[in-house]
Amino acid sequence: MADKAENAKAFGVLLAQAWENTPSFICSNEDYIYCLFPSDETKTKWIEASLTFPDGSFDKKDIDSDKAIALLIEELKVLPTYGANTIVTTKAQLDEVSSRLGTLS
Repeated sequence: MADKAENAKAFGVLLAQAWENTPSFICSNEDYIYCLFPSDETKTKWIEASLTFPDGSFDKKDIDSDKAIALLIEELKVLPTYGANTIVTTKAQLDEVSSRLGTLS
C-alpha cells in the first residue's frame, strides 16, 4: 500500500493533467480534492481521481464518458454542503490546492 506522500505525488500528476485538459472538473474542500477529466482526444475515456484528508487515501478510476457525466452530476450535488467556491477555476486556486498535497508528507 502506498503511503500518503506517494499518494499525494501520484494525485499531483493527475491534477496537473486535469488542469491541462478540457473539459475538466476540479474541486477542493477540507475533506478531499477531486478531479474528473478526459484521458484521450476523443473524450470517450475519462479519469476520475480523489485524494482524501487527512489520511491520504487515493482513488483513481478509468471510466467511459457516460459514467463521467453521472459522476459529475453526483459531485455537483455535494456543492451545497461545501459551497461553490470549492470549484477550482483559476491558476491561483490550482496552486493553492497543489500546495495542500505537501501536507500529506
